Amino acid sequence: MNRLKKFLTLNNIIFVVIILLGVFFRFYEIKTRFVYGHDHDLTSWFIKDVVVDGHLRLIGQQTSTSGIFIGPFYYYFQIPFFLLLKMDPIAQVVASSLLGIFGIVTSYWVFSRVFDKKTGLIASYLCSVSFFVVSNDREAVPTVPVIVWSIWFFYAISLISRGEQKKGFLILGILVGLVWHLNVALVVVLPLALVALFFSKKKLNLRSLLWGAAPLSLFSIPLVLFELRHNFIQTRSFLYSITTSQGDIYSGFSKLLRVLYIINKNISNFYWNFNDFASTYYLGLVVFVLAVGFLAFKRYLKPVETVIMFTWLGVYVGFFSWYSKIVSEYYLNGLFVLYLIVLSRIFVYFSKKTGNVLLIILLVVFGTFNANRFFNEKNPGNGYSQKLDLIEDIKNSARDKRFDCVSISYITDTGYSLGYRYFFYLKGVRTSNNKETVPTYTIIFPLGKDTVKEDKRFGDIGLIYPDFGRFSPEIANEECRKGDYNVIEPMFGFTK
Repeated sequence: MNRLKKFLTLNNIIFVVIILLGVFFRFYEIKTRFVYGHDHDLTSWFIKDVVVDGHLRLIGQQTSTSGIFIGPFYYYFQIPFFLLLKMDPIAQVVASSLLGIFGIVTSYWVFSRVFDKKTGLIASYLCSVSFFVVSNDREAVPTVPVIVWSIWFFYAISLISRGEQKKGFLILGILVGLVWHLNVALVVVLPLALVALFFSKKKLNLRSLLWGAAPLSLFSIPLVLFELRHNFIQTRSFLYSITTSQGDIYSGFSKLLRVLYIINKNISNFYWNFNDFASTYYLGLVVFVLAVGFLAFKRYLKPVETVIMFTWLGVYVGFFSWYSKIVSEYYLNGLFVLYLIVLSRIFVYFSKKTGNVLLIILLVVFGTFNANRFFNEKNPGNGYSQKLDLIEDIKNSARDKRFDCVSISYITDTGYSLGYRYFFYLKGVRTSNNKETVPTYTIIFPLGKDTVKEDKRFGDIGLIYPDFGRFSPEIANEECRKGDYNVIEPMFGFTK
């Protein structure tokens, strides 16, 4: 009873409510909102390759940079969820969303220690209800944990700046080891550890550094083994990618403006989502920079924190303005913790100057605005639910007509024929590439593509049934015995 009374403090009750909000936004309509695409098909195929085929893998899928692969940690992390859910790929969203809940806990824990408990509560609330963060957490791709990674990295360098090298380097070692498994671009912020060490005014303790070397070595084992077995293909590809043009149409000053535009867009999406105005006039970025300066002036940020934040931003802007690769929004998610610090500390400043009433109003407005965005978001018409229902229908149709396998064709744009393979495997639908003797089901996306009329629709996906009178089950089933084309045929982007 005494333990319960100690736990039921106002602070803990608020935090539990925040966690429950986070759970709700991440698991609400988990199936109907799952935009299942090719990346998710690749992840499912990875899990199948490991669990069913018994092939232990050293790499995940290939990135958009040829020769560079994502590490396997994120994929192996999902295996228990696949097993619990009987290999259903919805496990990807469950795993990803649970990482998002861990991110909420992380923001509270880290900010409470670096700043204070009020800042921790505010930061965790912002992460819990933010449409920007919720969308990231539900996306179920290997870069989802980057936001959480950025918060822990901030904590690690904060520890180092305070002279707590043993703990700081231990956490830093784990984070550096995870870089290859999440997003290689995160390496650009690693020099910030040297900035933190400089501000600590302490010499580097080699014993403390060794604490970080152990987890770094552990997480790097797959990378080292893969490079040794494949003649350092990723190292060579990485060096090639930073020394040759990667095809971006922007360069020089225009590339700088492009990077600033994307950073501003991410800030705006997190803070208020006034897209047109904010993007045109860089309002989000301007507000962010001015807010950091204001918080430093009011001593709501320490000098070392201010320097680290501006250096962090500068390193990202400098590297991606120089790097010739096309920059996407998720490349810059490693900056998220900076946006979170600013908004959380600004709210704390207002609460101390005007009282908690204004703070509560601001937080309610933020939560209401983001909840409105969340509930008004249109569910995908070609996602998990639609694809699963379509393939279940193909399975039942073929079974009713006594065909052991089917042939599949697509009427769609480039890339949209991907994202079905694992569902065919999961539902036990065998396929053949012989369209002469095996009935062909045609999948259309979007509906009305090339003015073709579907026989049945599943959301925004259409299905045309075969002319069964043209096919003999006996002849088709003989062809089916040659093997399952769906399993045998190499999958685009999947390296055996």
